[in-house]
Amino acid sequence: MVDKKSYKQGFTIIEMVIALVIISVILLVVVPLGQTATDNSRIANAIASIKSIQTAGVEWANDNGGQYTGISFDKLAAGYLPAQFTATSTNPWHGDYTVRVNANDSEMLDIGLTNVPATPAGKLTTALTKISALAPSYTATSQIWSTTLQ
Repeated sequence: MVDKKSYKQGFTIIEMVIALVIISVILLVVVPLGQTATDNSRIANAIASIKSIQTAGVEWANDNGGQYTGISFDKLAAGYLPAQFTATSTNPWHGDYTVRVNANDSEMLDIGLTNVPATPAGKLTTALTKISALAPSYTATSQIWSTTLQ
């Protein structure tokens, strides 16, 4: 009669290490993809908000003799912006929206977003260059992104 060898049930240390390495590699690939998706979602939200602010600004100017004099985000939120905007609304990076008349031309509007990290700011600049009268800008030290619109 042939004796059967007895085997212990369970995993060897090598099998466990291999499994951990495989899981680690998968996480290294998946986690950055999640961050990219979050950034892209925030950028899309910011673009939509900027377009809404631009449209509200045009309505403001039409009601004020073609000038942006006296404009602010609070005033736009009080009656020109869609209902989801309030005076305390924050941008997708939990910073503020700023809206003001351009210092050099009262027929132009400056829109800013605070607390925007550098990478999304670059993508936002690229996306909005098409609708902006002047090139959007970003100040890295204060994390302020801004553009001027007509």
